[in-house]
Amino acid sequence: MASVEKVYTDFRIQGLMAALQSYTLSQPMQLSSLRCFFLNRIFDIQLDPLEIEPTDNGFESFFTRYALLCRLAVNANREIETFSHWQLTEVINYMKESRECREGFLKEITTNEAFMWEGELRERHVAETLLDLAAGLWSMLSIGRFPGDISYDEPIFWEDSRAFDIPGHPDALIEQQFSTRYESEEFVKLPQSFTAAHLEQIGGIEVIWTSNLADHLLLKDDDTKLMLFHQVSILSLHKTSQTSPLPKDLVEETLRSISLLIPPILGERNPWFVQQRKKHNIDAHAGLCDRLNSSQRQIDKFVYWRDRLVLLKRTFDDAEPRNLSQLWLDDRKKTQWFTFWVAVLVFIMTVFFGVIQSVAGIVQAWASVQSLKSQGSPQPAAG
Repeated sequence: MASVEKVYTDFRIQGLMAALQSYTLSQPMQLSSLRCFFLNRIFDIQLDPLEIEPTDNGFESFFTRYALLCRLAVNANREIETFSHWQLTEVINYMKESRECREGFLKEITTNEAFMWEGELRERHVAETLLDLAAGLWSMLSIGRFPGDISYDEPIFWEDSRAFDIPGHPDALIEQQFSTRYESEEFVKLPQSFTAAHLEQIGGIEVIWTSNLADHLLLKDDDTKLMLFHQVSILSLHKTSQTSPLPKDLVEETLRSISLLIPPILGERNPWFVQQRKKHNIDAHAGLCDRLNSSQRQIDKFVYWRDRLVLLKRTFDDAEPRNLSQLWLDDRKKTQWFTFWVAVLVFIMTVFFGVIQSVAGIVQAWASVQSLKSQGSPQPAAG
């Protein structure tokens, strides 16, 4: 029985492999089983196809973004249009095994027979486009800028002499983007009111969702827009993968920062996030992170994102309400908030009772006049 199951499994894998080899980069993957096989190859995991069924799953936004990047890459370089998704995973798998610089990757891809898919990669510019696409997909970074990309993402330019992923090496691209050295020694409190919803509703800071991890918590446009990473489902794969290029503590800290800004309400999804999902194609699991306790919200618990969190909190504290709606929601200083609205209530009550008293006085005066008129009028003589 075991041998029969093994034959069936091998046959199924061969079928998925053939399908992945036949789908070109210009053809998006729709089958959940194929998507699962694709993710398993990239992250070296055993993901169940049921976890990526096309019903409110967390990977839909990832594959939507991937399909867009493939189209942009093809538009930038038509010569890669015939390359398959399988070939892209081959490039990623080679990057896992090698610690070379970008120039070394390009040389290997353009000369090694293992990458000679019918001679398609003999041109350097073709290899550059494919390498940027593969590295960006694997690391969740916007490496290079494809023409037509109108996102807010800041492109990352990978120099030829720079390695991609060498743990602890300060010159590697990953280490350069995500440093544990921070500048701010300032101690700030991150209270429960410090959420993405309040940043928008009180601080007037618009949240821009991003799939570029390097832009997470970045303020833009004169501190009026906040970039917020939402690909939590993919982060979870990086957390379990043994071949991920991202440091495990970076992944865990990023998940905590998302939990900080999008906390569940009474165990349910954040209502603000539910409304955001109706307007944007974002990862459903970004609103399902565990709520942080007071200890986990301490700024000392954050290293990679500390500077950006400190700046964001300072910007939020400096923001002043600009309308009645923001005034009502702004309970950051509860004593002042309570005092202000009590004063508003007293003022309204004073005006209200003043108006009532005035109206009553007018009615009373009118009644007195009418009474005097009736008393002064001559009575008709009796017949």
